[in-house]
Amino acid sequence: MPGHVAIQFDLAQAADPLVLDFRDLDAKGKVIDGSARNLKVNGSAEPLRQSNGHILVSGKRLRHGSNTVELDFDSGIAEANRAVTRFIDSQDGNEYLYTLFVPMDASLAFPCFDQPDLKARFTLNVDAPAGWTVISNGETEPISTYLFAFAAGPFEQLSSGPLRLFVRKSMLARAKEEWPAVAETTRKGMSLMTTFFAQPFPFPKYDQVLIPGFPYGGMEHAGATFFNEDGILFRTVPTVNDYNRRNETVLHELAHQWFGDLVTMRWFDDLWLKEGFAQYMAYHTLAEIEPPAAVWKRFYQSIKPLAYGIDSTHGTTPIYQQISNLKDAKSAYGAIVYQKAPSLLRVLNFNIGEDHFREGVRIFLREHKYANAEWSDLIGAFSRASGTDLKPWASAWVEQRGMPQVEIDWACDSSRISSFRIRQKDALDEGHVWPIRTQVLLGHKSGPSEKIAASLDGATASVPSAIGKSCPDYVFGNDEDQAYGEFLLDAKSQAVIIDELPRVSDAFLRALLWGALWDSVRELRMAPAQYADLALRLLPSEQDAELAVSVLSRLRGAFTDYMSDSQRAAIAERFENLLIQEIAEAPTPDLRITYFRGLIAVATTAHARDVLKDLFTGRVAIPGVPLKQRDRWNIIGSLISSGDASGAELLTAESKRDTSDDGRKYAYVSGAGFAQPENKRKYFADYLASSGVKEDWVTASLPLFNYWSQAGLTSAYLQPALDALPQLKRERKIFFVTSWLASFVENQHSPAALKTVDDFLKQNSADPDLRLKILEVRDELARTVRIRARWAN
Repeated sequence: MPGHVAIQFDLAQAADPLVLDFRDLDAKGKVIDGSARNLKVNGSAEPLRQSNGHILVSGKRLRHGSNTVELDFDSGIAEANRAVTRFIDSQDGNEYLYTLFVPMDASLAFPCFDQPDLKARFTLNVDAPAGWTVISNGETEPISTYLFAFAAGPFEQLSSGPLRLFVRKSMLARAKEEWPAVAETTRKGMSLMTTFFAQPFPFPKYDQVLIPGFPYGGMEHAGATFFNEDGILFRTVPTVNDYNRRNETVLHELAHQWFGDLVTMRWFDDLWLKEGFAQYMAYHTLAEIEPPAAVWKRFYQSIKPLAYGIDSTHGTTPIYQQISNLKDAKSAYGAIVYQKAPSLLRVLNFNIGEDHFREGVRIFLREHKYANAEWSDLIGAFSRASGTDLKPWASAWVEQRGMPQVEIDWACDSSRISSFRIRQKDALDEGHVWPIRTQVLLGHKSGPSEKIAASLDGATASVPSAIGKSCPDYVFGNDEDQAYGEFLLDAKSQAVIIDELPRVSDAFLRALLWGALWDSVRELRMAPAQYADLALRLLPSEQDAELAVSVLSRLRGAFTDYMSDSQRAAIAERFENLLIQEIAEAPTPDLRITYFRGLIAVATTAHARDVLKDLFTGRVAIPGVPLKQRDRWNIIGSLISSGDASGAELLTAESKRDTSDDGRKYAYVSGAGFAQPENKRKYFADYLASSGVKEDWVTASLPLFNYWSQAGLTSAYLQPALDALPQLKRERKIFFVTSWLASFVENQHSPAALKTVDDFLKQNSADPDLRLKILEVRDELARTVRIRARWAN
């Protein structure tokens, strides 16, 4: 891609040299100097000096105040691992290009000051073939380099005016079906956010561009959000969960136009200022569109488990993360900023109240618009709005890593509570305590339950308001999910809840109690087989599709991760028969789809595989649920991975029938499941070829390569997968390393695999970011080993 750049800037003080960022990648993905020429400084030609991905501009022609630097450049375009990516649509041969610069890849495309705290007004001119459309930010207010973007190709446009959707030609018909709902969510969200923030939409227009193979769910370029096409135009039969996830993604990226684009964190160590807020505001906005209890139940089920999962490992970090160099900015992305940070914003709202929270947000946006800010600026705004010094609260929750485990000790005299204390313990045994304010439920089998407030700043605190109240049958310490931490059940409460769960009519409370029981499994207080038995008994009567997905996911985890082979064999038929029955008999299409996906994930017996083949061929149909093409490919992947003899034949036939881009991708994905050593060798070599298979193909195939029932075969790749981490961090996009480690490490379950990881940590001086990521999955593997040692007999 040939280009010319003119950079105008004010120089506060003399600089010799002035450093611009501009780099390239060699064939092995290592950084080299970019191809640049014809440097001019304030109109005069200058020799071009480059070093380690930087352009060094001599200070002799620079001056205090206004300056202009110009130069010509070439930057690479490829189908993978580039800041400018090419996609060729196999259905019609059309070519599409798109950019992705976050966090520091703008300098792979053009020379610039590539850091978030140097904002600029961008203007883009593009020469493109006739018939192509070019979508960009438009002429911008000051934005950071990572928010600049363009996409180019024969895109089709839906709608006009300030809100437009662009899609590749071959997807136009499908986009016309889905666009009205996406547009309605966007319009409602824009109206509600504009009111809540007391700031108009920050940019002249808002484009939404659907990108095939986009490596994230979405990217919030100022005025032009790019979405992963699959997340908007469903490839499988969608459930209510799928529609909800789409709405959350649409609103998350929309919220970024204020949090991230209008006000940008000064540096990536404060990444949560944009990601945490965008995530929280997506749900906050949904709670104004839908019934709030349903939305916050969804928040608990979708957001909290990932946050608690990482915070219970030694791979966790504080919300505020020290990022010394921009090349390490990728390390800040993960569950801490996407899940823990929004969880703490919900806690903060509960602590200071909605009115004060809203006013704090308005102060923050008003005082820092089109500029940069730090977390202290945000906490200062909330402190001013609430009249409360929130720095101690924020220091504990933002600067300390980990989370509390909270338990309640209670006793009754006759029919009244005689003692009631709440206590916390650092889940990582690092000695931290946190200020906690929560709502405790005193549950009664007959008659209404009671709710009381409880708080503690140290290790323990009494709750005087509980004394003398009617003795409860059980106690749950985080009613309505207003606090953050692992709230563990006492033995009596756990036993009562197991018995009482079918009679809990409130879906939000039911979800919280199911979650508490799963915490008991993870903390070795409840056998996985007991949880599985409870889930198998109660799932057929669960009418809440979102909750059914959550319980089924945990049941699947107990089945595939925590049980021994003999334990799995003992319940496999019962599990599969439940799924098969509910596919046919569940009262709603959402539930029938949920159980269909469950069967795909765990089918092991010949009978279950035969049912899948009957669904594939159409001999059996799911009532009211026509399967989509991606569903057919998922069935093939399941059959191949579970060793069904017909898998190879079905793959060959379907590959000939479906020659679309999706078909080629999912034929590759399905093939990863073949349990032959030579097949695994071929795929692993593909994964490490820096200019080889597209990244989204690799990511999608990892779960089948490391299929849960093939741990013995794939354990041989654990060491090479760990050895490859530096290369993958250097070459791949933000979330790839996390997916890689989760697939290769968490799908193992043996003490030998744990030893391999521990030996790697002892023998290798991985950079701090990679070490934390390894520790995260290592601790989950260690938990699996402990649970199996305790219960898998």
